[in-house]
Amino acid sequence: MPHILFCLDYYPPHIGGAEVLFRNLAEGLVRANWEVDVITQRVEGSVAEEVKNGVHIRRINTFGTRYLFPLLCLPALWKASKNADILHCTTFASTLPSWLVSNNRFLEEDMAPMPFKLPLVLTVHEVWVGKWKLFSDASWLTNTINNLIERFIYWFNYQNYIAVSHATERALVAIGKPADKITTIYNGIDYSHWKQDDEAREKLRRELGLQDSFLFFFSGRPGRSKGLPTLLKAFAEVAKEHPQARLLALLSNNKAVAKGYKEALQLVAELDLQEKVIIHEPVPYAELPHYVMCADTVVVPSLSEGFGFAAAEACALERPVIATDNASLPEVVSGKVLLVPPRDVAMLAEAMRKALRDEFTIVPRREFTNEENIAAHIRLYNSLLP
Repeated sequence: MPHILFCLDYYPPHIGGAEVLFRNLAEGLVRANWEVDVITQRVEGSVAEEVKNGVHIRRINTFGTRYLFPLLCLPALWKASKNADILHCTTFASTLPSWLVSNNRFLEEDMAPMPFKLPLVLTVHEVWVGKWKLFSDASWLTNTINNLIERFIYWFNYQNYIAVSHATERALVAIGKPADKITTIYNGIDYSHWKQDDEAREKLRRELGLQDSFLFFFSGRPGRSKGLPTLLKAFAEVAKEHPQARLLALLSNNKAVAKGYKEALQLVAELDLQEKVIIHEPVPYAELPHYVMCADTVVVPSLSEGFGFAAAEACALERPVIATDNASLPEVVSGKVLLVPPRDVAMLAEAMRKALRDEFTIVPRREFTNEENIAAHIRLYNSLLP
């Protein structure tokens, strides 16, 4: 039975698109008769060690900061690597310990160090080298440090880079990564989870008081990279002309994005949108399709997307989508679609007016199944095994 070891910044119950991706992948590998271990950070509400759906998960306490994970995970990662055939990590905090372990792991019972090359795979969600100051709301110093860390990550040697879209593949090539070591594997979506439920849609719209409204929907990190300030300014123009228009925004308010969240609330107040914009905390993954289904149009105004779960999941529910025409988003959207330039308030406002008139471009349906995602990973792993 082949044995894969994942070293990941986060894993469920932490909420995020990458977490869902790796949970589905890990559990899919178990069903395909792989042995799977995961080393990740421990978050509030999680246990230190468990076996869940066949996946052996060890969570490392990092005392609330991901920057300690590369050091604190090393003992557990080194021990787990003894029986692994492949080590798979992802950007960012998991790369350094994974590279160290893959190049020099303990194999003997007496724990004597022996050089041994363990095949190392890196999943790259987005490439922000040289762009941190454009995309991030963090301070100049933090952005400078993060840019250096990302450059440092790509200095290491990996047997293969997995790009989650062709846009990410092109970005890797642009920073000098060899094209023959890059494999594009689109993220998988569980279409049985993202299914239409008109009854749940109407019930939730009644609970939110939105029965007679035209609802735009946004979810993601508050701040510049996801384009929320641009969306709020564009919506302010549209709301003046269309009193029935509303915006529902599911926004995280955790420590890492507290600045962006505060600035979003301030902008809502400055634009006098308190009666038009509903700021809602993130909801459990099981409930998220109901909230997306509430939308008359989903808006994804991101400055950068490695894949674009928010857009792809909205399309899975056959919701009309307005998205920016950059990075991966043109690759993943389908159905009723409008594409606009990033950061362009006037063009986004005009697209929202078109949505109110139901004037969309029709793009043939695209699907990104978990089955194909898992099969593509297995093909790659098998190509790297001795």
